Amino acid sequence: MRTIAPSAPARRRFGAELSVPRFAPFVLCLSLLAACATSRGTIGAVIAQDSDSGRLFLREVPASLAAGQANLKPGDEILLIDGLDVRRLDPEQINALLTGDVGSPVKLTVIRQEQVLRVTLKRTEAHRLGKKPGKSQ
Repeated sequence: MRTIAPSAPARRRFGAELSVPRFAPFVLCLSLLAACATSRGTIGAVIAQDSDSGRLFLREVPASLAAGQANLKPGDEILLIDGLDVRRLDPEQINALLTGDVGSPVKLTVIRQEQVLRVTLKRTEAHRLGKKPGKSQ
């Protein structure tokens, strides 16, 4: 299996700003961006998966979307999506679990420092990064 190292800008942006593992060989921008191509809903966060351990972390959490409304924060680690261990899932499976019809629920088990949080989010309409909800580009 070939490993591709992240670019220097990706390392600067994602590798050092939080006290979570470095993400090599890839960083995933899931849920927020993936649903933009369709009218599907999303949890409204950018997440990254460590390719070695499979651990999944919230990287960006816009306050106006589902994850932000549930008070999730950058650096929170997602352990389970609808009861499934994220470490056993590939990026496509994770994306499929996090996207769905707008307003449909998704259950997350999240760890923040030593605290385990269980939240049920209602998927919100997906927006591209930098795009304000309700405005077309």
